[in-house]
Amino acid sequence: MSICGLDFGTSNSTVGVEHQQQSQMVPLEHDSHSGKFETTLPSALFFDFETDDIYFGRQAIELYSRGEFGRLMRSMKSILGSKNMDEGTQIKHKRYAFNDIIGFFMASLKQRAEDYTQQTLESVVLGRPVHFNDDHPDLDLAAQNRMADIAHSVGFKQVSFQFEPIAAAYDYEQQVDKEELALIIDIGGGTSDFTLIKLSKQNRLKSQRDDDLLANHGIHIGGTDFDRHLSMATVMPHFGLNSCYIDKPTLKMPRHYYVDLATWHRIHLLYEANILRDISELARESQDKKAMLRLGQLLKNKQGHRLAASVEQAKIELSQYNETSIDLSYLLSLESNGSIEEPLQSEVSQLDLANSIESDVNKVFTAIDDTLIQAGLKASQIDTLFTTGGSTALPSVKKLISQKFSHAKWVSGDLFNSVGKGLLLDAQRRYS
Repeated sequence: MSICGLDFGTSNSTVGVEHQQQSQMVPLEHDSHSGKFETTLPSALFFDFETDDIYFGRQAIELYSRGEFGRLMRSMKSILGSKNMDEGTQIKHKRYAFNDIIGFFMASLKQRAEDYTQQTLESVVLGRPVHFNDDHPDLDLAAQNRMADIAHSVGFKQVSFQFEPIAAAYDYEQQVDKEELALIIDIGGGTSDFTLIKLSKQNRLKSQRDDDLLANHGIHIGGTDFDRHLSMATVMPHFGLNSCYIDKPTLKMPRHYYVDLATWHRIHLLYEANILRDISELARESQDKKAMLRLGQLLKNKQGHRLAASVEQAKIELSQYNETSIDLSYLLSLESNGSIEEPLQSEVSQLDLANSIESDVNKVFTAIDDTLIQAGLKASQIDTLFTTGGSTALPSVKKLISQKFSHAKWVSGDLFNSVGKGLLLDAQRRYS
């Protein structure tokens, strides 16, 4: 059967298919570090300026990290639902629409899945957040329409959508025996989404589930926002954030450069010649000249994405360890006296992470409260809590979940595959 469920994520993407009469997640890429085939493909593209080839996933990130000449793009899903959808971007000598760039990536996902199943995939259920844009319904609808156009352009004939937390609910429902009132919490790379739904062995046979769905809500905050806050709090001071002008000791260096440097889809804007000139001028005017020169070196060598990846990895490590460090030794430079500075590391702790993301985490839990209000329910009435998405593993998030839903059964789903599995189940309902 030529159907699939496709989860195009901000950080990672997956595809679920029917293969050899079984529902399976496609092994999308070989991880050279683990030696295994992974069912996640990092949502990344690398445009190689030497060969004009386009690489995807871990291979894209690896080529960029090795210093190959080209352009890395990540967090493309963040563009959907924003006012920047129509801007496009310059890559080498050509200007690409974001539709084209996302299309390259979606086509690669489709091709990898077809190579695995040895059949042409014609029908797809695409995952989507509850809101691409929290405040603009028109932009939200435009984002879904754009995704549909892209899916058609890469060869899908039938395209439909399902909310990502509902898809995660369908995945969890496969292990449910008696009826449960479940709250699905999906904190992904770009959004946090929530669904309150009645699940049971009987309900999963229904073709229509409207009566079972009690509430559906989401907020445009996710793992990439947590990355940005952690970066701003712990790493960016090494590059001059919060340093002041020599002649204006109470005026700090412009903050917007650092916000862009900590935001995946804006990093490339800092590589422009005029920005490099601005940073060089600021270094002469700053009380912390060395930090500003370090910033200039980082941007001149186009290592902003490497820095962002290091911060993201530190966040992941802090899900398991109390402390970790971000290696910045690749930024060794000569000081004014001719000596070489000591290798630089940024030490970060779970407490640093918790403090830096506290405001956004509180907004996420306010949105969870709003979901309960939608359904007219209290936290104590929830039978089961099902969590998915990488950021649900963060210690401060887990602590708040435990406190708020202390009486509920907590099931931690497959952090990266639950949505894709549920999308395939929905595709089987719709297209069978």
